[in-house]
Amino acid sequence: MSRKNSEDDGIIQFDEDDNQQDNKNKMSAKQQIKTRKESDDDEIIHEPGMQQINQQEQELNNLRLNRPKTSGQEMKIKQSDQQQENQFEQIQQRREHQSEESSNNTEERDEHNQSVVNFQSEAGEQVEVEDGDQQVQPRSLPLQRLDDNDQQPQSQEIQLQQQQPPQSSNNQRQVSVNPFPQKLEIDYVREQMKGQDKGRQFLTTPLKENRTLQCYIKRDKSGLARLYPVYHVYTTDGDVYLFSAKKVVMNTSSNYVISMDKKEFSTRKPCFLGKVRSNFLGTEFILWDEGKNFKKCKDTTLIRNQLGVVYYESHIMQNKCPRKMKVLIPKVGEMNIPKMFQPLHDKEGIQYDYQYNKREFIEEFVNKPPRWDTKMKAHVLNFYGRVDQPSVKNFQLVKPDNHQFIYLQFGRVDDLLFNVDFCFPLSPLQAFQICVTSFDFKFACE
Repeated sequence: MSRKNSEDDGIIQFDEDDNQQDNKNKMSAKQQIKTRKESDDDEIIHEPGMQQINQQEQELNNLRLNRPKTSGQEMKIKQSDQQQENQFEQIQQRREHQSEESSNNTEERDEHNQSVVNFQSEAGEQVEVEDGDQQVQPRSLPLQRLDDNDQQPQSQEIQLQQQQPPQSSNNQRQVSVNPFPQKLEIDYVREQMKGQDKGRQFLTTPLKENRTLQCYIKRDKSGLARLYPVYHVYTTDGDVYLFSAKKVVMNTSSNYVISMDKKEFSTRKPCFLGKVRSNFLGTEFILWDEGKNFKKCKDTTLIRNQLGVVYYESHIMQNKCPRKMKVLIPKVGEMNIPKMFQPLHDKEGIQYDYQYNKREFIEEFVNKPPRWDTKMKAHVLNFYGRVDQPSVKNFQLVKPDNHQFIYLQFGRVDDLLFNVDFCFPLSPLQAFQICVTSFDFKFACE
């Protein structure tokens, strides 16, 4: 670079050659910056001394990997290896156990299919197996609803059941679990009902122990019986006729006559079996045999005996709720003969002995309380396939201290048919009389 000193101006001036050289230097510097920005990695790698540093780091890493491990590290590695081996062994054991269970299930199923043809329920009925590959299991039976009146149900399942006849031996195959004892042989019933005297003895004597008699009640409303229906009782198996009941017309209180004849209900005929009489409110029913009232008879041997008392709890001035029953009957003694209650005065009988705590010869039953179903929004009871329609008349009799064993159950099948199942210590006449009380209108309970 050359510089000229002007005397006049005293200003330092640069030659053109110097300016051009400076411009070239600037351009070269800009190009170097641009190339560095475009390839930083290449510049770093190719910077002087960096290649040697990278080689040294790789050598250090190789030395770290190849150096001997400490005892703590070796223990951690061994523990992790053992855990992996244990997990692998557990998985193998689970698979082997599952395979053994599947093989055992298939063997049991094969043995079951070869041996089982029919399933015998507790009630003694045979339930046919439709598919041999499926294990026979008791079906879950629908609970029956207890309405405040005898209206038709709304569910489709119950509407289908309305069209079915009373359950016969074929229909009873639906019952898989029944708390009642084994059914009474129908041949025995037919034999006992041959002849009026023999039939009377059978109907008024407590049923055999460990046996159940299944019947159905047919309500006859035809002709003049529309206002005062007649009730006929038949056995479910074989349709053997037992007896009938009819309400006495023009009476201040409800009075039903039980007869062994479908058309004859005179108390002076040999077919007369007993009576059911209630008080004015319908809260108390007295069950009588064929004897006479002590006020109208001087011969004590002809005076009538009490067969039981049925109480209904009054619901006057209360909200509607399920009925509450209490049944009192004479206790059965030796030789299957019940205790005799033959009142000779106004304040004698089962009800007064119970009131005065003389209960040693009295058997007490209550109706099983239904439970409230939140889905159906109604009170329900399990009738084990013997009841198809909801009704306030449906009930089950149990002991006050044991609600598992049912001694009598009564329920509606359709508008004219009702099923009745009972066992010892009840007689057929007592069971029917108790059911008749449920038919009667109760001023204080409805």
